[in-house]
Amino acid sequence: MTLIPQRPALYCRLSYAPDGSLEKVERQEADGRVMGANLKWPEFCCVYVDNSRSAWQRNRKRPDWDRMLLTLDSDTGRLTPTDPKANHHHDGIMVYHGDRLIRQPYDLELLLNIADTRRIPLASVAGVRDLSNPDDRFILRIEAAQACRESDNTSRRVRRALKARAEKGLSQVGGHRPFGFGVKVGTRVKVDAATGQEIEVPVYDTTKPVEEEGKWAAEGVEKQLAGLSQNGVVKWLNTKCTTTAGQPWTTKTWRDYVTRPRIAGLIEVNGELKKAAWDGHISVETWLEVKALYEQSSQDHQYYGRERVYLLSTVAECGGCSGIMRGRPVGGKDKPRRRTRYTQYYCPVCKKVSRKTEPVDAYVSGRVLRVLNSARFKNELRARTESKVPGLSTQIAELERRKAETAKQLEELADNPDLNPALAMQALASFDRKISALRAQNAANIEQRNLQRMAGITLEDWEKLPIEVRTATARALFRIIILPTNRRGPGFDPDSVQLIRKRLEGEEKDLVAAVAVPVQPAS
Repeated sequence: MTLIPQRPALYCRLSYAPDGSLEKVERQEADGRVMGANLKWPEFCCVYVDNSRSAWQRNRKRPDWDRMLLTLDSDTGRLTPTDPKANHHHDGIMVYHGDRLIRQPYDLELLLNIADTRRIPLASVAGVRDLSNPDDRFILRIEAAQACRESDNTSRRVRRALKARAEKGLSQVGGHRPFGFGVKVGTRVKVDAATGQEIEVPVYDTTKPVEEEGKWAAEGVEKQLAGLSQNGVVKWLNTKCTTTAGQPWTTKTWRDYVTRPRIAGLIEVNGELKKAAWDGHISVETWLEVKALYEQSSQDHQYYGRERVYLLSTVAECGGCSGIMRGRPVGGKDKPRRRTRYTQYYCPVCKKVSRKTEPVDAYVSGRVLRVLNSARFKNELRARTESKVPGLSTQIAELERRKAETAKQLEELADNPDLNPALAMQALASFDRKISALRAQNAANIEQRNLQRMAGITLEDWEKLPIEVRTATARALFRIIILPTNRRGPGFDPDSVQLIRKRLEGEEKDLVAAVAVPVQPAS
């Protein structure tokens, strides 16, 4: 006797719908309703739809599948009162085809475990199965295994196709047009998921560069390597354009864009960088320098900070406790709304050292400009630049490649009794030491190149620079210590700020602050 459920549910699923099209899902629903009427089933109270959701990938969530399972399990009572599709029970399932419901034996066993104590019919165009019947369970398990094998075969073919594209230097298909690439070569018809209307969308050839966007990208990278902060680059870029999705640039979208190999005309295949089918907007060495800059920044700053407001905040040290000085506004108690009277650097650790920011900034800026305009510094910078090792970024990339190859060889020889594990670890550690040393040298070269751009700068041009660039320059030249002082009254005490000059070779030379002529702040 055929089982007739009293409260059946209809489940529809489509694995791949990149444009959000619901056409095939709606067709499944229409066919399911026709089949339900032929079987004399009552009207479906709920229709569950997982559009563009794979049932083969175990880590891919199917929200409506999970909601439907809750309604089939009447023993646990795990319903969701606020969800109209999960606040009551069902006793039957209609689906267009069995592989729309499950493509993994794991999902079938999960469904069968729920149906152990209930006679739940499963209907499709192929007929009706009783989930509590042993013979029907056997057939369902065979069908699930066959569907899983078909999915595995499809996945293998897709991987081979993607590998073939990668070997040709082509990227995967889909997603938004990458910034700086993609010339319109035609159009295609897309169905709007919200309205169901057909709309015409462009088709891009992403191997062809967009010259104007590429120019902005290269200029943004150049500004960042010159010392402009990531926030500064993003603000500048937002005055020129938006992302290809039509959204404003953010620090995250910019970082993701410049650290991906596409911008340098490369493509990553199984962890290795290869030449892509397009030309990059920046050179490979410049791209590696940008990545090194981000890596160095992530090591120096283990958290995301706010936009810089004060020149020496988190740069200057407290002379009392060696803590890090920070900037803050100081409110006037005599003002009705406690408006800011002035700003100061203070030590949040000992809370005993503080100085007004304006005279300290003016004094430090004067000392920095004095060094940048000195003939001795220019000669030192020129000598250091001429003696640096060229192609550091390329050497780092080559060492990382050799390290990966060595690690792979060691993994393959792990079961070899003649292999000495200690020697293997020493080999990898040797690569790590060399890479760390070259990265430190590369970061120093970037810093020196920034100082070269600053050499000979005037006070007027200095004040026009973004505050992040001025801070980076001051940090590169001096170790800045704000000392306690007993001096009271107006004026600035040069002895309260100690500047320790940093040499380009990494050495430091103590220069007493009182020796130099300070730049007094404007009154």
